[in-house]
Amino acid sequence: MSDGLDRAGMVLLRSAALEVHIWAGKGADICSLIDRRSGIDLLWHTPWTVGEPAGIPWTGDSQTDWLARYPGGWQQLVPNAGPARVVGGVRQGYHGEAAIRPWRVLDVGADRVVLAVELFTAPVRLTRSVRLDGDTLAVEDELVNLSDEALDVRWVQHPGFGAPFVDEHCVIESGATTFVSDAEAPGSLLAADRASDWPFAVGSDGSAVDLRRVPSGRRSVFGALTDFESAWFSITSPTTGLVMRMDWDADVFPHAWFWQELHASAGFPWFRRAYVVAVEPANVLPGEGAVGKRVRGAAPRLDPTERRRSELTVTVRAIGQPASGDLLP
Repeated sequence: MSDGLDRAGMVLLRSAALEVHIWAGKGADICSLIDRRSGIDLLWHTPWTVGEPAGIPWTGDSQTDWLARYPGGWQQLVPNAGPARVVGGVRQGYHGEAAIRPWRVLDVGADRVVLAVELFTAPVRLTRSVRLDGDTLAVEDELVNLSDEALDVRWVQHPGFGAPFVDEHCVIESGATTFVSDAEAPGSLLAADRASDWPFAVGSDGSAVDLRRVPSGRRSVFGALTDFESAWFSITSPTTGLVMRMDWDADVFPHAWFWQELHASAGFPWFRRAYVVAVEPANVLPGEGAVGKRVRGAAPRLDPTERRRSELTVTVRAIGQPASGDLLP
């Protein structure tokens, strides 16, 4: 490895508390988020082996192709998120272009990296700056409209968390006040197209389901958190003794997609092998249509030559331990 970058385009960053692997050669994915004190990687990894994406055959179906190249971890979905759509006369594939393209490394050091890419399916340049500071991972993203036309841009952060950090003893908390189940694919447990007061969702039998608890049995869930009093979520893992908290700007990401796939879904690509929990800051609700006054799938406009920035932090610490920068008693 030279200057933090290996031949496969993987960047390694370290602080005293954290180790992060970033795949510049594929989407600037954050592939691992490792607590160095315990050696535990908090992020989920797919049960299939991705290897070098260039060696995976293309099928012509954007969803199949995206999932075949999906290693788990944390992606950035731009300019599309969810099913393929025709936007501005071009078909934007499933979950967008940014997560399957190689990114350029502009600057790299022991605890920081700056990467960038220009997209083809939308005239957008993305720049990502990742920095470690003790037990905090800071991610700054910028979108720039390179044209003199307004663009509809869907933008979703896509981190997934898995075992051993996630198990049936975990608790999910958030600053959201509302949960909205997906209208088309709410999963195996929930009624479709329903809004409820977080942390509860409406079950398919009309019962109240507490989404703070990660169950031991099989289930799948898909929807979104919204109406944030403060934009954050945390996962507390008594088994590992760790707690992870993510904070972001609700003006940029007013929603967070909420996804659980817990050994529930048969067939490609899951085959009931996946165990993953995801909370994904987003500028749009998933799907199409409306729940009451909530409009789904309507992408915010990026004005001509406009720049839009996101600042997001992830803190990993032992349960009961103050985060870096907290005042000690």
